[in-house]
Amino acid sequence: MKKILFLFFCGFILCNTILYAQPAQRHSVSASPGLRLGGSSFAWIAAELRYEYMFNSSFSAGAYFYYEDSFGIGITGRWYPFSKSFFLELGTGYNRNFSTGGYLDEDTGQWVNYRGTNGFDLIYGFGWKINIGKPGGLFITPNVKLPTIFSWHDNPNRDNPFISTIFIGYFGVGYAF
Repeated sequence: MKKILFLFFCGFILCNTILYAQPAQRHSVSASPGLRLGGSSFAWIAAELRYEYMFNSSFSAGAYFYYEDSFGIGITGRWYPFSKSFFLELGTGYNRNFSTGGYLDEDTGQWVNYRGTNGFDLIYGFGWKINIGKPGGLFITPNVKLPTIFSWHDNPNRDNPFISTIFIGYFGVGYAF
């Protein structure tokens, strides 16, 4: 069964590579300032750094690092359905929130402080990758992301796991090479 799945996966990659035209610029890096809406505060400044590798003109994979009131790192995949500039994105990664707080431990009667939460995020979004001038080189990427963060607290009086969804708008500038 493993051999059949492996051969199917290899065949899929081979067919995908043959059927779609290869982009001239396979690598791109971008930096995106943004604004997060939702969560514990209404608005928060956000920023993202991203690397993207184009498999063909329709599919890419990448790695990202973002910061808002928490930071995250992970991987994403993008699908360009019309092989142009519009994309749909899906990704997952690790999230660390820096919030602090405390609670009264009812067993000991002492105040316990905790710092931050750990979690993983599921990021989905859409946007545009618009070339400035001819294809390759500089581009801009206005996009919207809706990360859902599944985190757990050290505080037994809070819900574990804690789930939150926020809205982040980014406007990035990048370079393809």
